[in-house]
Amino acid sequence: MMLIDRRSSFLLALVLACAAPFASADVEHRLSGFATLGLAISDNPELVFRRDVTKDDGAYEHSGSWKSDSLVGLQWQADWSPEWGTMVQLVGKDRFDNGLAESVEWAFVRYRPVDGFDLRLGRLGADVFMLSEYRQVGYAIPWVRPPHDLYGITSLYHFDGADISKRIELGNAMLNIKAFYGNSDEEYPTGFNDGQGIKIDFDVYGASTSLEWGYWKLRYTYARVEMNSDHTKALRGGLQSLAPWWTNAAIYSTLLETENKEFDYNQIGLNYDNNDWWVQGEYVRLGSELTLVAAGQHAYLSAGKRFGDLGIYLLAGYAEPENPSITVIRPGISFSDPIDQQIDLLARATERTLNGVRIKQRSYGIGARWDFTPKMALKLQLEQIDVDKTGTNLWLRTDNTRPVLENQKPVVTSLAWDVLF
Repeated sequence: MMLIDRRSSFLLALVLACAAPFASADVEHRLSGFATLGLAISDNPELVFRRDVTKDDGAYEHSGSWKSDSLVGLQWQADWSPEWGTMVQLVGKDRFDNGLAESVEWAFVRYRPVDGFDLRLGRLGADVFMLSEYRQVGYAIPWVRPPHDLYGITSLYHFDGADISKRIELGNAMLNIKAFYGNSDEEYPTGFNDGQGIKIDFDVYGASTSLEWGYWKLRYTYARVEMNSDHTKALRGGLQSLAPWWTNAAIYSTLLETENKEFDYNQIGLNYDNNDWWVQGEYVRLGSELTLVAAGQHAYLSAGKRFGDLGIYLLAGYAEPENPSITVIRPGISFSDPIDQQIDLLARATERTLNGVRIKQRSYGIGARWDFTPKMALKLQLEQIDVDKTGTNLWLRTDNTRPVLENQKPVVTSLAWDVLF
């Protein structure tokens, strides 16, 4: 049974409370929706392809997945007066933690004291990507899904907080500036369909700016994230108990710390679209104090051409960690069993935890889109993804008890039917 938590209840109550004084006024309501029916097929027997790191299911050899990309969304927007407005967006899709609370993607009140200046409070979309406002609206993007090498890590769909934005006209260009602050939490699966996961709570603040002129759009975002969760306490406790005999145990324990640690996020993106040809690229660099949030670089570049209702495109991307993988070295002295076996287990768990977040891969793809009728599109996309054995975190292992010993080259074929209504 789907449940709704206190925070989501409060946000929905806030939206309704703000709407109540205008109930009898001349207001404008808009109800809209979007949906995607998607199928992903992979030829790899060891790795499970998934849309992003929040999913615990996906496609692998002889087992395609309808869950990876399929979703349905409903959006209600009301303008109660020139100054006040509200918006609620619900998205139903496969999630690891799939309650009604998680389905509330947006629920906010907007106040606009003057034209071009907005204050918003509530549950807001995370405006830190080129596709922030419509990353789940398949019809609005040219690909089957946002590029995997970059958007596979971007699990932040929304946060609870506030933002302030200003639009400034600069001749024929429009400059948008925004600052935001809030809190979010997300539960991440740790294995393929095993029901195990960790919940991470964090605060986020930052600013973004975008400039649009003619066919061009340029965007930059900076965000800083502070972790509130401590989900390695048990593992660190085991290491600390062996510190008198295991010199490196204290070092590994420090590397595993998460609470009150921070990482920052820099993003830059460029888009050109003259309704005939289009090009889009995006680059993200993560700098991190946490070993469990791997510092690294993620980027993609895509270009396409439209021929009436038919479009074709090419897509390439990469993800590269900044730091080498960590090899956990056992204590220099031997113990009798079962202590020795327990130390082996602890060393393997520590190494797996420290390296399990690494992402290292290259991808190359080609696709086509057919807008066969208004507000509907069919897409076909073919990608080869070269996954390094030391950086498989965007994927799940079909057998979680066995490490990936060789580099992998899965081919992922994707079909999607996108609809607006």
